[in-house]
Amino acid sequence: MKKNTLLIAAISVSVALASCAGGGETAEVASEENTTEMVAETATWTVDGEKSNIRWTGGTAGATVYSHFGDINVNGGSITTEGDKIATGNFAVDMTSIAPKDNGYSEESPMENLVGHLASPEFFNSKDFPESSFEITSAEGMKVMGNLTIRGNSNAETIEITNMTMNEDGTMTATGTLVFDRQKYDVAWEHFLKDTVLSDDIKLEITLVAKKA
Repeated sequence: MKKNTLLIAAISVSVALASCAGGGETAEVASEENTTEMVAETATWTVDGEKSNIRWTGGTAGATVYSHFGDINVNGGSITTEGDKIATGNFAVDMTSIAPKDNGYSEESPMENLVGHLASPEFFNSKDFPESSFEITSAEGMKVMGNLTIRGNSNAETIEITNMTMNEDGTMTATGTLVFDRQKYDVAWEHFLKDTVLSDDIKLEITLVAKKA
């Protein structure tokens, strides 16, 4: 009788130990799986300047209200993503490529006059400062913070990301909007009509197309 009792006790202990060991292994595996799911994939992308673009918009207020808009070329850059979010990166802009696209011109005030004026020292001085840039310093949700450099002046600005798309050809398209105060970059020209004020805000609608490096 004692032998049977000891045998039953031994079997019970063995089952209990096996059960504990098995449970620990299951918990460990589950923990590893959860950890794997939480790690976002990091990828580096090279910005394609030919496929990327920036649309700029600026205007006036007062007795005479009008606005101009156009495109400007992207020279290139690099973006690092974590999952579906931008983490770090930079891109450069060709300030000699300003091209108006609106129809607000006449024989007395042709488009070429605006292009020349925007390139002059009164505005962007593209001869001495042919390139501007944006360097990402941090990101939070759909906001990307960084340093915008124009005419050699750098200030902290924020890009509001409006969309990120992974394309069928393996490229990524990221779009966003940045509004900056031109006065902070020594773009300080004042309208010659006293009752017309050139807005200090310039809007940039940024489209970057990039492929994995």
